[in-house]
Order: sequence, then C-alpha cells, then structure tokens
Amino acid sequence: MDEVEKAVKELLRDESVAAFATLDGGGYPATSFMHFGSDGLKVYMHTFVYTRKYAAVLEDPRVSYSVHFTPPGGFEERAQSRSIQVNGRGCVVREAEEIAHAVEVLRSQLHEPGLDSMLANVKPPEAGGQQVLLRVDPVEALWADSRVRLLWRMMLDFSEDGTGIAGMRSYDSAIGRRQGR
Repeated sequence: MDEVEKAVKELLRDESVAAFATLDGGGYPATSFMHFGSDGLKVYMHTFVYTRKYAAVLEDPRVSYSVHFTPPGGFEERAQSRSIQVNGRGCVVREAEEIAHAVEVLRSQLHEPGLDSMLANVKPPEAGGQQVLLRVDPVEALWADSRVRLLWRMMLDFSEDGTGIAGMRSYDSAIGRRQGR
C-alpha cells in the first residue's frame, strides 16, 4: 500500500489537469477540465462564484475527478501509463490559512505565467470574493498502473481525513469478476 500511495502522490504532483465532475440538481454529472494542485492525496482547484461547479459543490459535495499520465511515445509506450479515478467530497475553502496554503500549492504545481496575479486576491465568498478555491478530499479511487502490468487495477479506500490510503482491494473482486478472465 505504501508503494501505491507514493505512486498516486507522484502522479498527482506531476500532472496538473484533471477531468472534474460535479452533480447538478437533477443528479446529472457535469464534467470539465480543471487545473489542480495536490497536497498529498488532496487536491485544490480554482473557479469562480458564478460557475456551475461552485453551485453544484455547494448543493452536493459528492465529486469525482480523473487524472491520467500518457507517455510521450503514446500507444507504443502504453506500459508506462497510469491513471486514477477519485470519488471524493468537495468543499469550498473558507479559512484564510487554508486559502493561503492552497494558493501556494497551486502556484508551486502549475508554474504558469500570470498565475500570481490571478491568485493574489483570493478571499472567501462571504468576504466578497469572486474567486473560489475548492478542495477535494478523496474517499475511494480506482488506480490503474500499467507499469505493474497492462490492465493492473486496484480499488483504494482512503482514511477518513483523506490523507492516506486505508485499504486496497482488487478491481476484479470489487466488480465481482473472477480472476483469470
């Protein structure tokens, strides 16, 4: 489990774009690509108070995101690919200390010009802020790592606070498929 946790943290640190999904009021998923910054197994994302992502997280904190590493050689190097699909709890970051931490995490990971000015004045919506930082605390995930072998997948359960992997089970047993099929 320690090796898997290390590999997941590495993927989340090395990649910076995720497909992020929220649920709308009708229960339908809405997905968009988002830049993110990781703090271990938790991720931070930036959005605005006028987006459907913000409204959806306020209405229903169940969210999901997916991150994938595609090797530079594409299909020929598929044995190096890995990905994670995370189901988690999303929340708006409201405390000044955590806002400052999230801004630092995002600045560090994204290395994009102009990012400093965009994140320089983030404050909670209650204080009149238009920008919003979201945090996703992981609950469960599907980890796929072709470096182990092609189609190697494991289901991961996270600790209650989302800072560690608490359990791991085979994907086949999670979906009720017998091994060897």
